[in-house]
Amino acid sequence: MKMNKRSLKICLALFVLALIGVVPNKFASAQDITLNVEPGPILDNAQTLSLTGLGIDTEGQGPVLISATMENLSDETIDNLYFELIVSAGKIGNIVEVTQNASRPFSLKPFQSVYFTNNDLANERIPGIDQTFSFTGGLTTEGEDFLSDLSGSTTLPRDTYTLELILFRVTDAQGRQNLARDIAEIGGGSMTAASFEEGNIYLKTPGDVVGTESEITNPFPQFSWEGENNVSYRLLVVEQRGQDSPESLLASAKSSAPVGNGGSLLSFENLDVIVQANSFQFPSSGVQPLEKGKTYYWQVVTTVQSSGDTEEVSSEIWSFVLKDAGQATATAPISAEVRRAIERLIGQDAYQRLKDRGFTLESIQYDGQEFTGPAASLKLEELLQKIRDEEIIVEGN
Repeated sequence: MKMNKRSLKICLALFVLALIGVVPNKFASAQDITLNVEPGPILDNAQTLSLTGLGIDTEGQGPVLISATMENLSDETIDNLYFELIVSAGKIGNIVEVTQNASRPFSLKPFQSVYFTNNDLANERIPGIDQTFSFTGGLTTEGEDFLSDLSGSTTLPRDTYTLELILFRVTDAQGRQNLARDIAEIGGGSMTAASFEEGNIYLKTPGDVVGTESEITNPFPQFSWEGENNVSYRLLVVEQRGQDSPESLLASAKSSAPVGNGGSLLSFENLDVIVQANSFQFPSSGVQPLEKGKTYYWQVVTTVQSSGDTEEVSSEIWSFVLKDAGQATATAPISAEVRRAIERLIGQDAYQRLKDRGFTLESIQYDGQEFTGPAASLKLEELLQKIRDEEIIVEGN
């Protein structure tokens, strides 16, 4: 889901109320006020943080993201109290700074204890307190840049987000006095799947992005991609059909269950499986075979637990054309990395002789699989890295 910039500003300003974790750092004062904040259940087990999933765009009517208890332990009324909230991102700095309006302080009666949630603050009233609330501030300059970088997305990027919630008092005699605070963080290592954002599954082979007309000759290609480990992926392969777009074909394929999960292949669907790895070889049975001369589209998707619900994360859509080995015309680009890989594999002199005779790199066969075009370059670079890591030992060159 996308939101306009104005709505996102409102959401981010309110998002300060959601970034409450479980790592408190409190201090007491002479007034002996306590402030305890707890995250709501909707934040538990969240792998991504979605502003719309958190419901904070409802402005005071969304789910309980935080609950807090504030207590005056003294036998005197404490007045001229204010809240200040600061949200920061580890890679950026402060992105939101919000302070209670100076003209609208509140008071705590002797031994008074109050309970409130993010919705109470958004509605500018805490049960048990006579005064109403309002806040000034919002996005910092860094926060504005952060917002622009989101480009309309409502899922926050992977980072460690911290919230500092401060309760302070202002008097003529002493000015500002900080009375209590919580410093908490979410993200970082506790949200390992938060790295999933749109586009964070990177396809490797076969083919290339739609429009490149990449060709392969192996009717049983090895599909591979980069992504998080220990995650289930859904791999879909569909055949080009008439004027239907790749997006519509894959959306139709996703609308039915995968094979093995009670689903069956559609007429234009060649493969639909759940994979517990980052690669999968097109099988010889149980699928609709790839046919020479036809164009195919493929995509990898997964789901992650968001703060409101599960969210789907999708890779780009790639395509390839299955050609006869004698008809394939795609050549692999000879980059410096590819050249070094070939030299390490066949020797510098042998490579130079082939180059002088005008040979081009169209495909390579490795471990029973054939890689063509750009996929051949990627495979050679991968082999070179394995040689560097001494996973492959090259002898005789």
